[in-house]
Amino acid sequence: MVDLRSTRDAGSLTQRVYALQPVRSRAVRVALWAGVCACSVALGAAAMGWYATQRAALPAPCASAPVSADGVQAELERTRLALAQESTARAAVQKAADASAAEVGRLNTELLFLRGQSQKRR
Repeated sequence: MVDLRSTRDAGSLTQRVYALQPVRSRAVRVALWAGVCACSVALGAAAMGWYATQRAALPAPCASAPVSADGVQAELERTRLALAQESTARAAVQKAADASAAEVGRLNTELLFLRGQSQKRR
């Protein structure tokens, strides 16, 4: 048989209104958020202070030391030589690239000719 008392209990439970209740009070939640914000500000300030001390500890950029005219001329000659070597290397690479492009063109023409001969046999 059916127990009517258990169905009535279930019906009353399903008809009630339930709402979530916060575990902590609003004052405690606001205090926690304020504490988190204060800790974040303190950590940021400490990081900025550390960065400022590290930045101040770095040596100043080197002052320009007096350079002799012979040193400047030697550096200029080294730079000119490096530039001439770079220009020569680029010209050699360009020549090799042009030769390779010509070879590719010749091989493509030969391949097209051979494919045409192959299709005529079929």
